[in-house]
Amino acid sequence: MTSTPLTVASRARLLATAAVAVHLVIAIALFVVALNRASIVVTVTLTHPAGGPGAFAAVDLASASGVVLLVSVAARAVSLLLEARGDSIEGHRLVRMLELSQIAGITMFLIARLNGITEAGTLIVLYAVAAASVGLLWVQGRGSADHRAAAWPYSLAAALAIVPWGVVALYQVVGIVISAPPAPIVRVLTIVILLLAAAMWLVERRWQLGVQSYARTDALHTVLTIANGVALLVLVVGLARPSALF
Repeated sequence: MTSTPLTVASRARLLATAAVAVHLVIAIALFVVALNRASIVVTVTLTHPAGGPGAFAAVDLASASGVVLLVSVAARAVSLLLEARGDSIEGHRLVRMLELSQIAGITMFLIARLNGITEAGTLIVLYAVAAASVGLLWVQGRGSADHRAAAWPYSLAAALAIVPWGVVALYQVVGIVISAPPAPIVRVLTIVILLLAAAMWLVERRWQLGVQSYARTDALHTVLTIANGVALLVLVVGLARPSALF
């Protein structure tokens, strides 16, 4: 007896369900680390002209990373609901780009802080730029049926997206020069997460140009978000308990 091949819709639904499960497992692992007080807590400062810099807030790295994964869980659950209702690809894409936008923003906030950027105002701006650039990518994808002719808007959005990474690189270089670099695992995973972000943009552009189907694009975005979550988990564990990685 031969099995019936999965349809494109069935494969997409199966992948979305698996993504929810994987993201949820990683999120639970991160929150367990936080609850066991095995995570690290970093301080965010706020500089006021009258009083100078001072502690503004404390961010638990494991909890914040867990929030990144919960964003994906919520977005994937909404995607499954939209699919069950038979909504169009545009509605599905809106949810997906909102997910990628918030993942990019929150991840950038954490990476920037771990690379030595402590000022609340700067961190908020980096979060906003990273998140907004993905939003511009979505707007650019809707703005013209001829995506080859829309290369300039795409390039502008990509140029905006690289700015926060340039700021992070500047702090890394300065840290190395003054002999106060971030931990090796931070430097390595900063590069890994940057490459994952770049891959997301490349995948999106290939779909816009008609090089690959939307189903494949969505699947690749799913894989990249899972990889981003795993990278954050490794970062949390590596900073809190380096011996756990070896």
